[in-house]
Amino acid sequence: MNSPATTLLIRLKQNNCRGTVVPIHLLSNLQQELAALLQAKVLDNNLIQKYLNQFQYDYSALLPSARSIIVIAVPQPLTALNLIWREAEHTIIIPPTYVYGEAEKLVFQIAESELKKESFSLARANLPLKLLAVKSGLSQYGRNNITYIAGMGSYYRLIALISDMPSDAAAWRGVQRMPACDTCSACLNNCPTKCIDIKRNIIHASQCLTFLNEATEPFPDWVSSDWHNSIVGCMRCQMVCPQNRNYSIIKNLKEVLTEADINSLLYADNFTSLPKNTRALLEKINLNDYEITIIQRNLKALLLSAS
Repeated sequence: MNSPATTLLIRLKQNNCRGTVVPIHLLSNLQQELAALLQAKVLDNNLIQKYLNQFQYDYSALLPSARSIIVIAVPQPLTALNLIWREAEHTIIIPPTYVYGEAEKLVFQIAESELKKESFSLARANLPLKLLAVKSGLSQYGRNNITYIAGMGSYYRLIALISDMPSDAAAWRGVQRMPACDTCSACLNNCPTKCIDIKRNIIHASQCLTFLNEATEPFPDWVSSDWHNSIVGCMRCQMVCPQNRNYSIIKNLKEVLTEADINSLLYADNFTSLPKNTRALLEKINLNDYEITIIQRNLKALLLSAS
């Protein structure tokens, strides 16, 4: 008879997801691993302040009986948003992970239904997901510091849960990069900002276009307008990666961002002041997760490069 953890992972795989379960005590190891990177000063201070300081490693108050961490990868397509600007049609590609509503709904439906059978509880965890996925054996790093899973490439969203369900084994390993990266430089050559450094394992994140277009500050002067390729994130390294050759599925949204929608968005003070249909579209693709000034700045850059 399968354990609850094994049954959950089988159910996830039946729904094209991948997952693993590790003991909760390994969170301290995860925290130490990140602390070592900070001490080595290989991480940018802006990256630390924006992302790394928000992680939580102690869940004793939220779920005192927590025994395991469940790490799940949900397959995610590229999302194609069509728009009309100056009477011409354009398409904006939104990277995997940014449009996450359906993925998260699927994961919670599966996890809750399986854990309830054994009266186990679960809660969302806020952790360094890529590092967790690699350490737990679910994925491997690429040269671009994005993680990859065999059979999925990098087209998935990572989700971490904590639970009082026991784990079967302590599968935990050192940080690994895909061996295929040793003889490949596709991402290195296609990165417009040159944030991928062949001399080190960790990219210069503060130079990464994804980091820059998620920040609130104006783009630095050295960022060229023709580098922009998405309203959030960047797909330059993933699109050319040989490991993604068979996994770049594109989901075309039926909704179209019209010229009237764009004008409303560019001059709005906040998302709530937008027309109902425009706001609904942006919420559907989770762009309301960002300050409206960020979306306005990024959209202007894309429209400029499309002109």
